[in-house]
Amino acid sequence: MTYTTLKKASLATLAALAITTTLAPASAMATDAPTASFVVKSTTDGRVKLGVKAFKRGDFERSVRWSKSALEGSLSSRKEAVAYSNLCAAYAKLGQMEEAQEACDSALELRANYAPAIVNKASLITRLAQK
Repeated sequence: MTYTTLKKASLATLAALAITTTLAPASAMATDAPTASFVVKSTTDGRVKLGVKAFKRGDFERSVRWSKSALEGSLSSRKEAVAYSNLCAAYAKLGQMEEAQEACDSALELRANYAPAIVNKASLITRLAQK
Protein backbone atom coordinates (compact mmCIF):
# COMPACT_ATOMS: atom_id res chain seq x y z
CA MET A 1 0.00 0.00 0.00
CA THR A 2 1.22 3.45 -0.78
CA TYR A 3 1.23 6.22 1.78
CA THR A 4 -1.59 8.07 -0.04
CA THR A 5 -3.78 4.96 -0.15
CA LEU A 6 -3.14 4.22 3.49
CA LYS A 7 -3.93 7.82 4.36
CA LYS A 8 -7.27 7.67 2.46
CA ALA A 9 -8.25 4.39 4.09
CA SER A 10 -7.36 5.77 7.51
CA LEU A 11 -9.38 8.92 6.90
CA ALA A 12 -12.41 6.86 5.82
CA THR A 13 -12.14 4.74 8.95
CA LEU A 14 -11.78 7.80 11.18
CA ALA A 15 -14.76 9.44 9.49
CA ALA A 16 -16.87 6.35 10.09
CA LEU A 17 -15.84 6.23 13.73
CA ALA A 18 -16.51 9.95 14.17
CA ILE A 19 -19.96 9.57 12.67
CA THR A 20 -20.66 6.60 14.89
CA THR A 21 -19.63 8.41 18.04
CA THR A 22 -21.73 11.45 17.26
CA LEU A 23 -24.74 9.43 16.18
CA ALA A 24 -24.77 7.06 19.15
CA PRO A 25 -26.38 9.46 21.66
CA ALA A 26 -28.91 10.65 19.09
CA SER A 27 -29.80 7.10 18.08
CA ALA A 28 -30.48 6.16 21.69
CA MET A 29 -33.26 8.76 21.73
CA ALA A 30 -34.61 7.97 18.28
CA THR A 31 -37.08 5.22 17.56
CA ASP A 32 -35.06 3.99 14.59
CA ALA A 33 -31.28 3.80 14.76
CA PRO A 34 -29.57 5.38 11.74
CA THR A 35 -28.47 2.90 9.14
CA ALA A 36 -25.29 2.99 7.16
CA SER A 37 -25.70 3.53 3.45
CA PHE A 38 -23.91 1.37 0.94
CA VAL A 39 -22.97 2.15 -2.65
CA VAL A 40 -23.28 -0.13 -5.66
CA LYS A 41 -21.92 0.66 -9.11
CA SER A 42 -22.44 -0.93 -12.49
CA THR A 43 -20.03 -1.94 -15.23
CA THR A 44 -20.42 -3.18 -18.77
CA ASP A 45 -20.61 -6.76 -17.46
CA GLY A 46 -24.22 -7.95 -17.61
CA ARG A 47 -23.98 -9.96 -14.39
CA VAL A 48 -22.73 -6.94 -12.47
CA LYS A 49 -25.62 -4.89 -13.91
CA LEU A 50 -28.13 -7.53 -12.84
CA GLY A 51 -26.60 -7.57 -9.35
CA VAL A 52 -27.00 -3.80 -9.10
CA LYS A 53 -30.63 -3.99 -10.24
CA ALA A 54 -31.35 -6.70 -7.66
CA PHE A 55 -29.67 -4.62 -4.93
CA LYS A 56 -31.72 -1.55 -5.79
CA ARG A 57 -34.91 -3.66 -5.61
CA GLY A 58 -33.88 -4.87 -2.17
CA ASP A 59 -33.23 -8.42 -3.35
CA PHE A 60 -29.83 -8.71 -1.67
CA GLU A 61 -29.59 -12.50 -1.98
CA ARG A 62 -29.96 -12.26 -5.75
CA SER A 63 -27.46 -9.39 -5.78
CA VAL A 64 -24.95 -11.66 -4.02
CA ARG A 65 -25.55 -14.44 -6.55
CA TRP A 66 -25.06 -12.13 -9.55
CA SER A 67 -21.96 -10.51 -8.08
CA LYS A 68 -20.42 -13.89 -7.30
CA SER A 69 -21.30 -15.10 -10.79
CA ALA A 70 -19.54 -12.08 -12.29
CA LEU A 71 -16.46 -12.83 -10.20
CA GLU A 72 -16.36 -16.38 -11.54
CA GLY A 73 -15.98 -15.00 -15.06
CA SER A 74 -13.04 -13.21 -16.54
CA LEU A 75 -13.22 -9.60 -15.43
CA SER A 76 -10.56 -6.94 -15.54
CA SER A 77 -9.20 -6.01 -12.14
CA ARG A 78 -11.16 -2.74 -12.27
CA LYS A 79 -14.47 -4.54 -12.89
CA GLU A 80 -13.55 -7.19 -10.35
CA ALA A 81 -13.14 -4.46 -7.73
CA VAL A 82 -16.62 -3.14 -8.62
CA ALA A 83 -18.12 -6.63 -8.24
CA TYR A 84 -16.39 -7.16 -4.87
CA SER A 85 -17.53 -3.75 -3.62
CA ASN A 86 -21.12 -4.53 -4.67
CA LEU A 87 -20.82 -7.93 -3.00
CA CYS A 88 -19.69 -6.17 0.19
CA ALA A 89 -22.80 -3.98 0.15
CA ALA A 90 -25.18 -6.89 -0.48
CA TYR A 91 -23.63 -9.09 2.22
CA ALA A 92 -23.82 -6.21 4.69
CA LYS A 93 -27.51 -5.69 3.92
CA LEU A 94 -28.04 -9.39 4.62
CA GLY A 95 -26.24 -9.05 7.95
CA GLN A 96 -23.37 -11.29 6.84
CA MET A 97 -20.67 -8.98 8.16
CA GLU A 98 -17.64 -11.29 7.91
CA GLU A 99 -18.37 -11.97 4.24
CA ALA A 100 -18.98 -8.26 3.67
CA GLN A 101 -15.66 -7.36 5.23
CA GLU A 102 -13.80 -9.94 3.12
CA ALA A 103 -15.45 -8.63 -0.05
CA CYS A 104 -14.61 -5.00 0.82
CA ASP A 105 -11.02 -5.95 1.57
CA SER A 106 -10.77 -7.76 -1.78
CA ALA A 107 -12.11 -4.73 -3.62
CA LEU A 108 -9.61 -2.45 -1.88
CA GLU A 109 -6.74 -4.84 -2.59
CA LEU A 110 -7.55 -4.58 -6.29
CA ARG A 111 -8.18 -0.82 -6.29
CA ALA A 112 -6.99 0.82 -3.10
CA ASN A 113 -8.47 4.22 -3.95
CA TYR A 114 -11.82 2.97 -5.30
CA ALA A 115 -14.24 5.42 -3.66
CA PRO A 116 -17.36 3.16 -3.54
CA ALA A 117 -15.35 0.42 -1.80
CA ILE A 118 -13.99 2.97 0.68
CA VAL A 119 -17.54 4.22 1.37
CA ASN A 120 -18.80 0.65 1.77
CA LYS A 121 -15.97 -0.19 4.17
CA ALA A 122 -16.74 2.93 6.22
CA SER A 123 -20.46 2.07 6.23
CA LEU A 124 -19.62 -1.46 7.32
CA ILE A 125 -17.47 -0.17 10.18
CA THR A 126 -20.29 2.19 11.18
CA ARG A 127 -22.85 -0.61 11.15
CA LEU A 128 -20.60 -2.87 13.21
CA ALA A 129 -20.02 -0.10 15.74
CA GLN A 130 -23.78 0.41 16.13
CA LYS A 131 -24.33 -3.19 17.22
